[in-house]
Amino acid sequence: MALNIKQMVASVKGVLGMKAAGFDSDPNFFGKLHTMPNPDPILRAMGMADRVYASILSDPHVMGDVRSIRGEFADMDYRIVTWAEEDTRAKAARDLCERWMQNHSPNPAADWEEIMWQMMSAIFKGYAPHELVWGYWEGNIVPVEVLDRPNRRFSFDYDANPLLISKGSPEGVPVESYRFVVSRHMASTTNPYGQALLSSCFWPWTFKTGGWKYFVKYCERHGLPWPVARYGQGASDKDLADLGEAIESMIDSGYALVPDGTGVELLVPTSSGSNLPQESLINLSNREMSKALTGQAMVSELQNTGSRAASETAERRQSMINNSDRSIAATSFSKIFRHITTFNFGPDVPSPELEFFKTKTAGKERADTYKVAADMGARPSRRAMLEELNIPVAADDADALLPVSTASTPPDTSTDFTGKNSGHEFTAPDEEEAIIAATMAADDAIEANVIEPIARMLAQAEKDGKSLADVRADLVALVGEMDITELRELTDKALVWSFTQGYNDDDR
Repeated sequence: MALNIKQMVASVKGVLGMKAAGFDSDPNFFGKLHTMPNPDPILRAMGMADRVYASILSDPHVMGDVRSIRGEFADMDYRIVTWAEEDTRAKAARDLCERWMQNHSPNPAADWEEIMWQMMSAIFKGYAPHELVWGYWEGNIVPVEVLDRPNRRFSFDYDANPLLISKGSPEGVPVESYRFVVSRHMASTTNPYGQALLSSCFWPWTFKTGGWKYFVKYCERHGLPWPVARYGQGASDKDLADLGEAIESMIDSGYALVPDGTGVELLVPTSSGSNLPQESLINLSNREMSKALTGQAMVSELQNTGSRAASETAERRQSMINNSDRSIAATSFSKIFRHITTFNFGPDVPSPELEFFKTKTAGKERADTYKVAADMGARPSRRAMLEELNIPVAADDADALLPVSTASTPPDTSTDFTGKNSGHEFTAPDEEEAIIAATMAADDAIEANVIEPIARMLAQAEKDGKSLADVRADLVALVGEMDITELRELTDKALVWSFTQGYNDDDR
């Protein structure tokens, strides 16, 4: 057995760490080339990505989508977590990173949220580099400055390692991993520069820009009606010249003086379609850019139409895209935390990570769940319900919102118009408020117990592609399971109150 192990080690010793399909053996790659060219088609074709990307970002439609992405990003909270709570050194590393971010500013021009946004902005240009300037803070080695750097200062070698470009080294030189953090979007070994969303916007933006040019020309040429003057037979050249001057001055003055017998009419051009070709091109370009930036292909294509199932699908899709984009910033900060942990606690200590989260406030459906559990005798926690619903507890009765109390109803002795007992008593004036509350409760019960379940069932049926017969069977099963006892009682009270109100109005 020992001989076999030695033979096995000897057989693999010569191939450990070797790459069989690296760029150094690629026949289509220049062996002496130190820097890997950016495969982005815009960079390769134009060599001016920074200027092109800046122009695309200045487009109003693109800026609107970017502001929407930033708004969703700013709506999230973040925290520093460790998955090694039992390790005291790991907890100390997390506490250090928390104090560092809470009590230290990254640089004079930005806060931590802005740094996170800059890292996440790698989605637009493919990658986003940040320099870490290390120093002592509270006796610990931490980045005293985190500075964003332009993309043009960096390139990558054929092993996807970043290279710093400077005056003395235009091809770039390798840098230590702890000196720079490079955030990348959908990067790979064949494309370490990442996928730039603005690159996907280039051609729609180009066509849109060209469409604006001809759209403006159309508006300049056809935005005003054409004045057409008709002169009578036998008019002299002087009469024609005077008429021409009068029509020419009409464009500026708004009126014209013409000889008797001369006609003037205004011709207004019309378009056969609802939109001009240039306008349609601009709208199409905007939709294509929105697809690239926000991933909302469905929302961009469905114009003037609505579908609940489609909107829910788009919402889930957008949520997944936003989570994926935020992970870029979280990964970059986790790399910084790794260096801080290594320098202060050692490389064997688990480092903390950055995590984004959003506090969710429970709504009416969750409150109904607590009510159902209470009605079934499950005795749910009142404190837990208020905390989940984000409802503070009142300090005293004066500050509390108390439920509307209803007086006990005496036996009914009223009669209807036929003289028979109607089973109900006319509502007293002091009970009117309680009955109104019951009416509103009936509306809520209808929405929660009838409308919402049927709407969810229809949305799921549409998503599953069920037939009309299947939908009818599901509807029968759903309605058969509904408990509408309370709904009937509330509706009955509301109808009686409405009838008595009309009766009292007739008496008055």
